[in-house]
Amino acid sequence: MAVSIAVVIPVYNAEEYLEYVLESLYAQTTPADEIICVDDGSTDGSARLIRSIRESHNDTTLRLLHQTNGGTASACNTGVAAVQSDYIIILGSDDILLPTRIEQDKQELTAHPVDLLFGPSYTFSHDPDDLHFLKKKHEMNLKNIDKDPVVNGLLKRLHIPTNAATLKTSVWRQLGGYDARIAYSEDYDFWIRFFCTRPDIRYRHTALSAYRFAAGHHSKSKHLDKKILSRIQIAEKFFNNDACRDYHYLKPLTLTLMYETLAYDHWALGQMQAYRSYARQAFAQGLRGVQAKTILRYIKSYFKR
Repeated sequence: MAVSIAVVIPVYNAEEYLEYVLESLYAQTTPADEIICVDDGSTDGSARLIRSIRESHNDTTLRLLHQTNGGTASACNTGVAAVQSDYIIILGSDDILLPTRIEQDKQELTAHPVDLLFGPSYTFSHDPDDLHFLKKKHEMNLKNIDKDPVVNGLLKRLHIPTNAATLKTSVWRQLGGYDARIAYSEDYDFWIRFFCTRPDIRYRHTALSAYRFAAGHHSKSKHLDKKILSRIQIAEKFFNNDACRDYHYLKPLTLTLMYETLAYDHWALGQMQAYRSYARQAFAQGLRGVQAKTILRYIKSYFKR
């Protein structure tokens, strides 16, 4: 008997994109067993649009839940709590699934009922038909898929776009879902906890999902800063846990990579003072893990205007 799959969509003021998302689900060659939209206190017409689309398709599988605004993590937890299916896909309210995603996942998971099936993804900006394959991320996954999953999780050596993951519902519940106290990078925290269970995972080589890439580098930079700083807090929490002492040796390298990521982003924006600040924090973890270009750029930054 084929496994069942639910799609959970956290929604907050997403009226502009929701039609693309839902129509990508109705275009599936094999439909999802459940579609659960969680309206996270939207103030626009998101809920009204969802009801309208559901009625136009005469769909009985789509449920619309409402909650007071609590953030993406909270909305995901609310949605998964209502799921009755074997597996879940968390789909952003501006992401899409390609037409054969559900069909292929059902075939794969019925034959191999692993804890997690995931694969590469596409990105797009405005036109969902203009997709860009994340080739480097895919190559990184192929290189690291069979290595220690905890190391992969900490060092972000596996790229797991949330919309490209199909996760066993029971595993999500055993782990307690997302930590709703985390405003950014709740997925990083979840995947670290997940990989610490030594799960059974399988890699799908075909990209069957796409996420919208927000335009505007300055706004993206502010969001990235918050995301990476949140990851640093999550990593610190992990390394301060005695139960994870076998991986404490990774702390310097993990934090170095994160501070370098912050530094590079500010380098691209020409913000040399911020670059030097984050580069120094990378150096403070020990120079063994620091990339040569970080040191060279640090020197150059004093001559750039």
